[in-house]
Amino acid sequence: MQFTIMTYNIERGFHSKNHILEKERLLAAQKAIKEINPDILSLTEACYGTENSQGILMDYQELFDFPYIKYGGYPVFGPRKGDEGGNCILSKYLMDAENVKLAFKGAIRARIKLEDIILTIDVVHPSYSVDDLEKIKTLKPLISNITPPYILTGDFNTVHPDDECDWDSIAKELIDFNPKKVKQLIETWKRADLISLLQSLGLKDSFPINKRESTVPTNYTYGEIRSGIRMDFFFQSPEIKVINAYVLKTKETNIASDHYPIVGAFEVK
Repeated sequence: MQFTIMTYNIERGFHSKNHILEKERLLAAQKAIKEINPDILSLTEACYGTENSQGILMDYQELFDFPYIKYGGYPVFGPRKGDEGGNCILSKYLMDAENVKLAFKGAIRARIKLEDIILTIDVVHPSYSVDDLEKIKTLKPLISNITPPYILTGDFNTVHPDDECDWDSIAKELIDFNPKKVKQLIETWKRADLISLLQSLGLKDSFPINKRESTVPTNYTYGEIRSGIRMDFFFQSPEIKVINAYVLKTKETNIASDHYPIVGAFEVK
């Protein structure tokens, strides 16, 4: 059976840093997602999906029109240490899902019924502020206990060791993002320990080499094209065949978030 997954970091749940809903971004994302019409939609930075101190509630099930949803909040989000952060997974197919508590941020593990097959999907968003060794320590309880067929997806906040990067340009771009952590981030990304571990576990990057391009930042983030890096991934177990995988770069996805969504079409062998 074939199925399509779309994974999207939606940058603070389409809100500003001051918790103001940016409707243009939300409408653009709704249009982009509707056009792809994925069977499964996984969201990171899906803020305000449950009760929080801001009193804001985003009903992602209604906003994106899926029959099944699981939301997983986590208590500390961003440098302001808010309580509004979370991940979300939505499915057109019957789904049983749970929140998995991890250090820094949680994950969602979903088991989705595709005809006579149960597909396991984990949605993760490890913190950018810790190095890859700490990310591995955080995610290891999750990825050491997987049931195939299996897909790991989300915003990994790290890069692939085989991706070609213009590190000098990226370092200059990071100055605008977090000047205090530029050196630390570059050193972490160059080592790419997390992705190397996933590969050692038999998980494969779903993107063919000719489809590997940056997923962050989008043009709207800085008002101009930047070099960018690939941080959003699908990793699949060997039982899953990749039909297609690509980064969705359109007029809508240039304004909806600081990340571009990724789309994967798969088939269980």
